[in-house]
Amino acid sequence: MAPHRGRCGATPIEKEKQLLKSRVRKNLAIGLVITAVIASLSVVIADDGSKVEELKKSLIIGLSVTGAVTGGTWLLQRRRSAP
Repeated sequence: MAPHRGRCGATPIEKEKQLLKSRVRKNLAIGLVITAVIASLSVVIADDGSKVEELKKSLIIGLSVTGAVTGGTWLLQRRRSAP
């Protein structure tokens, strides 16, 4: 017996995998954009000559938060789609 396919020709499991990838990618893209904006702003605002330190700090914090949110989304969606 062939697996049930929806209108777009994908099985429910394939749809879930596509949805998982799109949510994770969306969170990753949003996080990277926010990180870039905040890092840029922190460098522009830094007026005491510590631009490099501000950039490093902003990038470390931004990339850590982005990684945590993206990884958390991936794990959460993976658990939900597990049989």
